[in-house]
Amino acid sequence: MVKIPESTIEQIKARADILDVISEVVTLTRRGANYVGLCPFHDDHKPSMSVSPAKGIYRCFSCGNAGNVITFVMEYDKITFVEALKKLAERYNIPVTWIKDDDGVRSSDFSQLYELHEYAKSFYQKQLYSEKGKKALHYLHSRGFSDEVIKEFNLGYAPSSWEDLLNQINRKVYSDKILDLSGLFIEKKNNAGFFDRFRDRVMFPIKNISGRTIAFGGRALDPEDPAKYMNSPETKIYNKSEILFGFDISKDAIRKKEYSLVVEGYTDFLRLFVYGFKNVVAGSGTALTQGHGKALQRFTRKVVLCYDGDEAGQKATVRAGFIFLKAGFDVKVIVLPEKDDPDSFLVENGYDAFFEKIVKAPDFLRYLLDTNQQKLQSPVEKSEFIEFMVKEIAEIEDNVVRDYMVKNLAESMNINEERIISQMKHFFNKKAAFAKNPESKKEKNPIPVIETAADKAEFHILELILTQRQELMDTVYHHLDTDNFQHPVARKIMEVILRRLNADNSIEAKALFDEVWSNDEKILLAKTIEDSAILEKKEPEVLKNLAIDCIETLLIHQINIQINEIRLKMKNAKQKGYDEMKLMKEHKSLQDQKKMVTEALRNPSAKI
Repeated sequence: MVKIPESTIEQIKARADILDVISEVVTLTRRGANYVGLCPFHDDHKPSMSVSPAKGIYRCFSCGNAGNVITFVMEYDKITFVEALKKLAERYNIPVTWIKDDDGVRSSDFSQLYELHEYAKSFYQKQLYSEKGKKALHYLHSRGFSDEVIKEFNLGYAPSSWEDLLNQINRKVYSDKILDLSGLFIEKKNNAGFFDRFRDRVMFPIKNISGRTIAFGGRALDPEDPAKYMNSPETKIYNKSEILFGFDISKDAIRKKEYSLVVEGYTDFLRLFVYGFKNVVAGSGTALTQGHGKALQRFTRKVVLCYDGDEAGQKATVRAGFIFLKAGFDVKVIVLPEKDDPDSFLVENGYDAFFEKIVKAPDFLRYLLDTNQQKLQSPVEKSEFIEFMVKEIAEIEDNVVRDYMVKNLAESMNINEERIISQMKHFFNKKAAFAKNPESKKEKNPIPVIETAADKAEFHILELILTQRQELMDTVYHHLDTDNFQHPVARKIMEVILRRLNADNSIEAKALFDEVWSNDEKILLAKTIEDSAILEKKEPEVLKNLAIDCIETLLIHQINIQINEIRLKMKNAKQKGYDEMKLMKEHKSLQDQKKMVTEALRNPSAKI
């Protein structure tokens, strides 16, 4: 084993500027001799972290996290002491010489996961410019992305064969455990090895705010592939609900411009960035969450949303808008034509037209009212809309923003402001009564019920996982992740289980109750644990069949949702101008996909 000499460590400590390092991920404001900012280690809403350049230390007065520049890097990047030293040495161009030490530190899982992702990024880049990658390179060039852009953003190509990346990995360095944890590979049945997760896809590296590759998004080249986009699963180094695509390269522009453009897709991000709109971020394979808002909070409190112009894009805009409002952001919305996404609009109309859209972007409330105006023609529709708005506005903590929303909503709906305030008070009183009187839950605000076949399947899956039988757990993780869970409580339980397992923590019943749960969640968690204890007494074959049935139910359920959306479009095809032939092909493809799911699950030798 080797270690870094003490003299080198002291040199790193002397050269590493704590203000420089922390300000890369936290917006700091001078306050006397020190600097303050939002603490990145907890959900901080007012500056709790103080940085002292003179003393070379930082401290959060809220959560208690404190230390020097090395501690900060260790805590923020979740790496070991030696790895933090290596990172700082590289940053400040300090040569590192190693000395032997029988008690040296082994490379952590985190370090190997980072290394593996960097290797995968380089591998995919090389493949893009190889014979195998011609089709992918042509696709990117046809979309208007130059070689300069491709190389700047490390775009690549995952070949179509099953084990191209796997065969390049040094198996003496990376154990099966690391391959499994990385999310880059899928384990074959019966522990028969691994195969590449990404195949025949244009690859978009997803990086953390420090610029380290932690995951990938892959765009299918085969138009018949039902999964147009595929993303890495959550891992020890990748939390989907906190990572924004491109944030590492756009954060300085966001800080300088004092606002961030927010888009949905990777190509939307690239197009805006290439056209000069460098203060932009995108989701990384998941819907926007409070965690994404928290990440942006450290650099700005203003966002301009720019999603697709179709109905799905409008719904996503509404969800994102309220998330940012509740997080204390000033929110505006760019309205695109129904046929456009940010990428296509920029290509067709250019910089000036898009910049004008930014300048004229209405605030979020104005957008909501304008887009719903035609739907609010009857008193019933108006009442339902106001009820929806009251519930959302009530969750906004900033009193000034909440009062502004109430006032403008009343004026726009042409009703007395006092009526909305009265309804708001009624909502608050209802919440207060609910909090004080748990016995009234069933009457006033029932817990989320388990009623549909999909709901039941989700909770059965959780019960199977909690039996902690490895074969069952492997089967579930092979086919499902948190995105397959729609019931709010089931989804949270699954997220907690995966997080604890990834952190090598226990998922025993008493350990799960160490987590923070609402009273409603505790009820369903307790029921799930009790039902799991009953399943433990069942024969393995019975449990295996139950797992397959539930997985099939959930996968088919999600396909059926897509089929219903296609059918609705087919019904309104002439009115909306949709391509009926294309819709029919999509419908058939989804029907075929259902058959493939069933056949694959019932045939042990097949893969899905």
